[in-house]
Amino acid sequence: MTGTRAGWAIGLSILLVLPSITARAADDDNEQQPIKIGMVSSLFRDMPEPLVTAMMRPFGALMQSQTGVAGELVQGGDACHLGKLLAEGKVQLAVMHGVEFAWAQQQNPRLTPTMIAVNQQRNLHACVVVRKDSKITQLADLRGKKIGFPKHSRQHCHLYFERRCVGGDVASQKVFADIDYPANAEDALDDVVDGILPGALIDSVGLDCYERRKPGRFALLKVIQTSEAFPAAVVAYVPGTLDEDTVNQFQRGLMNAKQTAMGRQFMMLWKLTSFEPVPANYQASLASIAKAYPPVPPAATAKKSSSWLPAILSSFPGK
Repeated sequence: MTGTRAGWAIGLSILLVLPSITARAADDDNEQQPIKIGMVSSLFRDMPEPLVTAMMRPFGALMQSQTGVAGELVQGGDACHLGKLLAEGKVQLAVMHGVEFAWAQQQNPRLTPTMIAVNQQRNLHACVVVRKDSKITQLADLRGKKIGFPKHSRQHCHLYFERRCVGGDVASQKVFADIDYPANAEDALDDVVDGILPGALIDSVGLDCYERRKPGRFALLKVIQTSEAFPAAVVAYVPGTLDEDTVNQFQRGLMNAKQTAMGRQFMMLWKLTSFEPVPANYQASLASIAKAYPPVPPAATAKKSSSWLPAILSSFPGK
């Protein structure tokens, strides 16, 4: 699942078929108050705002059809704000990337994972990839060269790129000659194989997909650096704000979602392959990633541009 154009098409098709689900849900549960499910803002990176807004209500109905629990999806802002909403009971469930949940949990220790949302791999990585016959053997060798960074890359790739590949005060760094934004991971890797790009930063899931789809071209690549392991995204709650029967019902419904056609479409849109129980080592992985990637202090965040990539580009000559 590379890129999001197909995902948006699936999403729009779901919007067309869900009114009947919504109507049935309304008839069956007229008096049931929906559970508010907060979604962290980074989940909607690069997604058009009208589509985000249009998706919210139908996806709540879809969740109800899968879990039997009436749900209302709401935008929750950044991770720490969403964690605060969850701690205050203004939302009853929250969906965040694993590293973001680690940040929110530092501020609100009562936040508890109820299940993880997996896209093929429980632990995600970002990888810097070059041609196998390239003289580039480490990240430093890419300094002053062009690098590919696919559009719609996930949060762990953005964090790794910002803090490991660029690092420091991005406004004063001239690390790469330019940054190219291929439509998806496959296009980025094709450009590396074809010599158009010296290197690219790729999600490990996208790299595995490329190996399956194009094994011959994959054999012409090598990974020169891999990020720390980022824990999978999580669905979180605060014990006591929801009765355990409802929590268990919600868990069972989402974990069985891949068994239905509509559930599979829902997961495909969000680039998920399954919902799974929380692993025994999940809390330890949260502590590890929060130490490696601590949250940016609010004051520092306020000084930054709304997007750090334009800030990086503006520091390059001629940009």
